[in-house]
Amino acid sequence: MTGVQSLIARTSLSVLIGGISIVVCSIRRLFSLPRESFDLLVNLAFVFSRFAIYIGAFLLLHLEPRGDVVGFYWNEARLVLRHLLPYRDFPSPYAPLHPYLDAIALRIWFSPLALILLVVLVETLILPLWLRVGRLFLTEEHVRTSALLYLTSAISIQFVTINGQNNVMIAVLLVLALFLVYRHQVFASGAAVGFGVVAVKFLPLLYVPGFIAAVPRRWRWLAGLSMIIAIVYGICLFLHLPSLQPLISERGLKSADDLPFVFESITGITVPSIAWDMLVLVVCASIYLLIAVKSRGATPPLRLRILTFGFAALTVALILFSKKSWPPYFMLSLFPICLLFRSRLNIAGFALLGVVSAASHSYWETLLRELKATGLHQGLLSHDPKCILFLFIELVLIACYAWVLQAALRQIYRSPFAAEVLPANEKSLYVIPSSSLLPEENVASQAPPLGARASG
Repeated sequence: MTGVQSLIARTSLSVLIGGISIVVCSIRRLFSLPRESFDLLVNLAFVFSRFAIYIGAFLLLHLEPRGDVVGFYWNEARLVLRHLLPYRDFPSPYAPLHPYLDAIALRIWFSPLALILLVVLVETLILPLWLRVGRLFLTEEHVRTSALLYLTSAISIQFVTINGQNNVMIAVLLVLALFLVYRHQVFASGAAVGFGVVAVKFLPLLYVPGFIAAVPRRWRWLAGLSMIIAIVYGICLFLHLPSLQPLISERGLKSADDLPFVFESITGITVPSIAWDMLVLVVCASIYLLIAVKSRGATPPLRLRILTFGFAALTVALILFSKKSWPPYFMLSLFPICLLFRSRLNIAGFALLGVVSAASHSYWETLLRELKATGLHQGLLSHDPKCILFLFIELVLIACYAWVLQAALRQIYRSPFAAEVLPANEKSLYVIPSSSLLPEENVASQAPPLGARASG
């Protein structure tokens, strides 16, 4: 399949999936099913749909894996199987354990398809975990809508099932960390996030200040995080491996699909990388502050709620303002982002986001051959139709980013200061009073006691 054919296929598939998403979320019968029946149905549908697409694309149509799977994962895993060390014997943009995880998959099946299958299998854990965690602080209808959106998300299908992006591993570890907090296993929660840092990439560090602001016994949580990082990077130090190579090698890189690229393409002004980096730091620091303020005196379920929407806000802020970001980063917190959309108009907007996310980067790589911002600016000045169309796609994408970011920030900001009426009884400390819920959630039953067994 040529690059243009791939672009057409990806865009068409995203449009089809977006239409399915709108239809599925409008089936009211799904919202009246018993909880156990719904959970079984949505999880089976997820597994069936992902494996059907995987088998159809790679085993029946014989499509070749592309992108990072063949560009990085496959080569690094093979080098590790030859007993070479990352950073010393070959460069790697990933964490120290990443090529070793891929090498385990290749031991079982020596094919790039095994690396895609690995992340597809990891993603099957997302819905069971989020269904359990989400019900602690959201209504049943809210959680079901989000589960259906994730099930029918073009972003998930394009970037995980087809592209094999590994960011979904971090997503699973983040929700696992929330679940462990709910189970009062704070040290293990920090260790889960730390494992993401040493096994995938540095991106989980983006969420660490949010955890520190919202999680009780934060020092124990930090100890779990630090222990995992210290062990793995301590071994790298002992072996004299330059483990900070990924940060150093990529600090000056820029990509399309973000605000810096669009700004420099339109204006023709090349802004120093440090300026964009500082902008990301300021925006993220503001979100951390908001999380900390709203978490003060809040009940544990409300803290989980604030942190969940904090995941969404921080992820979209990174995608929007970072000079090197791209739509697959949505997978870091796709389910929390799905939690932002409930009305039919918002669901349609989310479907549009899936289409432009899948099309934009493929268009940039295929038709523009990864044209830099200065080159796109020259193309715009010469009225190149391909450049003009790409700018339009980029503007739509940036508008979608901003829309999602404001929705996430609004959810955090509207979270009540649940210190208003804190009962003395310890059990009721773990239930959000109905008066503290947002208007549209007031019809829901109270969250189960923290630590109690949740169905689904």
